[in-house]
Amino acid sequence: MPTTGQPVPPDAEIIFRDFLLSKSSISTLVGTRIATNLPRDAEMPFLTFQRGGGVLVRPTSQVHIQSALFPCVAFAGQWGGDATKSTPDYGTAMELANTVIQECFNMENEYVVTDTTSTKAKVYGFDIVSMPSRVNEVTTGLGRYDFGVAMIYRAV
Repeated sequence: MPTTGQPVPPDAEIIFRDFLLSKSSISTLVGTRIATNLPRDAEMPFLTFQRGGGVLVRPTSQVHIQSALFPCVAFAGQWGGDATKSTPDYGTAMELANTVIQECFNMENEYVVTDTTSTKAKVYGFDIVSMPSRVNEVTTGLGRYDFGVAMIYRAV
């Protein structure tokens, strides 16, 4: 198999999280409360995401550019779960979802360098895969909107 000088892109979840944290419109809403899972009794609002797959943009190219798919969930409100204490905050959850989508939609050709490992990636842009959809979150009692984005990126 022929080799190329193009390295495999770094962990998409780390690059995506650092991209989100670099946007003041997002960090103003959530601080650093962005993770791949929702901690029990976490402070709200909170954004979760996980890599849900992806594809090589051009499988025959010698440049390894990926489109990484991220199902995202915006949470807001007050924890409950017993149907008496919870206070869903759908307005803030929707605001968070829309803010993330806006930053992704407007982003083009940025370099992201991680704080912890100094890993660098070039992010060409994002595709908005699905717009926010309200979910009745019975278990937590939180306001919740699900949406999806795909990050097109490569190693640097």
